[in-house]
Amino acid sequence: MANCGINSCTVKTHLRSQHALTLIELLVGIAVIAILVVLLIPAFISPRAPANRSKAGTVVKDIVNACKNYAIEYGHFPAIEAAKGGWEKNRYLSFGDIPAGKCKVDNGQLFDVLRAIPRAGGANAADALNPNKQKYFEQPIAVDPKSPRDGFADGTTFPAAIQGQLFDPWGKQYCIILDTDGDEVIDMKEFFSDLTGPEQSVPFPVAAFSMAKDGQRGGKGYEGQFRKPNSSQPPDDVVSW
Repeated sequence: MANCGINSCTVKTHLRSQHALTLIELLVGIAVIAILVVLLIPAFISPRAPANRSKAGTVVKDIVNACKNYAIEYGHFPAIEAAKGGWEKNRYLSFGDIPAGKCKVDNGQLFDVLRAIPRAGGANAADALNPNKQKYFEQPIAVDPKSPRDGFADGTTFPAAIQGQLFDPWGKQYCIILDTDGDEVIDMKEFFSDLTGPEQSVPFPVAAFSMAKDGQRGGKGYEGQFRKPNSSQPPDDVVSW
């Protein structure tokens, strides 16, 4: 059996105790840091989603006002033949994402008119639909030409095929529906299957919406519908009405 003096054994025991205490402190410190990281990550990530929805909500309302102001000046909405559609006698004009939004033409056709841009080959060529050259609407240029979002695809850095189109914060075109039969009510059933009948119609001559983060009409589990069935939760899409 090893011999040691009282002082020697006391020192060794103290060192072992000190080492064990330091390891525990280290583990506790790591655990605290991990908890803080978990708590702080949402603070850096989640605010972007509400900010995007807020921005899109402002833009769709601005689009509606711009279309109304155009109609006040000219007595009607821009008569773009290619945008006509509807379940009965071409009762609306639609602009925006064609496959996902079910729109007839891209929204650049409408915004060239509202922005007084006489783009060659476009609906407003030679200022045909805005002869007064009045500007009713404007937004900044989109970010990232390879994946445009949150603004207009303006300038040579963007492909010619998307020039003049307005993109939401998630990279899809804003969709705009204009009433053409004069009753100032839009039956949206071709865009949202649950918006049917007079009580579900949009009681305005203009409707605009963003398909939000998922890039589709409706949300997960209720694609193509405005609201989740039997639910009071807000719709996934950002709308003007």
